[in-house]
Amino acid sequence: MSLATTIRTLQRGASCCVGRDLSARVHYWGADRKHPGTPIHKHSFFEICYVVDGTGLYSENNEDFPLEKGTFFLSRPHHLHRIHKGNNLFLFWVAFEIEKENTSEKQQILFEKLAIEDKIYIPNSEDNATVLLWKSLIQHAEQTSSADILNTLGVSLILSLQSLFCGIEDDQRPKPSYDKGRKIVEEAQRFIKDNLDQPLSLNDVACFFHVSPRHLSRLFSETLGIPYTYYVRHERIREATKKIRSTSRSIQSIADECGFTSVHYFCRVFLQETSITPAEYRRRNQV
Repeated sequence: MSLATTIRTLQRGASCCVGRDLSARVHYWGADRKHPGTPIHKHSFFEICYVVDGTGLYSENNEDFPLEKGTFFLSRPHHLHRIHKGNNLFLFWVAFEIEKENTSEKQQILFEKLAIEDKIYIPNSEDNATVLLWKSLIQHAEQTSSADILNTLGVSLILSLQSLFCGIEDDQRPKPSYDKGRKIVEEAQRFIKDNLDQPLSLNDVACFFHVSPRHLSRLFSETLGIPYTYYVRHERIREATKKIRSTSRSIQSIADECGFTSVHYFCRVFLQETSITPAEYRRRNQV
């Protein structure tokens, strides 16, 4: 597929990039292996370019910036600028504006910051993750990927470009992992639910998560307010009631599938938890 066709595909698939907190109207995506340059002009929107190869000059406010492979440059809204003196100048570019009605206040503030950002020129960026993201977007367009993929990558690229020029605010950074003990308990809960047909002894589960049985028992008591063994028993009964209601499998089979060592033990625990026998529960709740 030719580069021009690739860009047309990209424009069709990602002309409006919508994410969870951001909606960006893309006026045009572009790529040219021999960019011809532009006269002095300005836009009412953002335009950001990346130099894939070649050389040239970018001029803004009577200042010249040398364009070389690996350079990003930003044209802010309402600023006169031009690209000229290109020599085999291979550029990627995107022109966009934020649709405020569908963008969170937080994202609006970030892009308002981009509109007044003084740092408009970033050379030596060939290994920057934003470059890889842009090239991935181009490759997906070349392979005629779905509009959903192009939209998702487009949103990610626009967000990445904003943070490239403006930096990352403290509240944008990934939050530190919360309490390690709570994390262990949550992972253990998922493990238990996925392995109810197994013995799930405290020793075995503690070994799986590389903690001592005493520590895991204490974490369950402190985090959930119940002992480990009670939690396992409760989950076994919860799963058993679901199977009794929704299947015709025998009580013996359900007891085995839920990890009870015998049907007699299962019936005794079930009665303690629900105040009725499994058979009576089935009669009352059979779907």
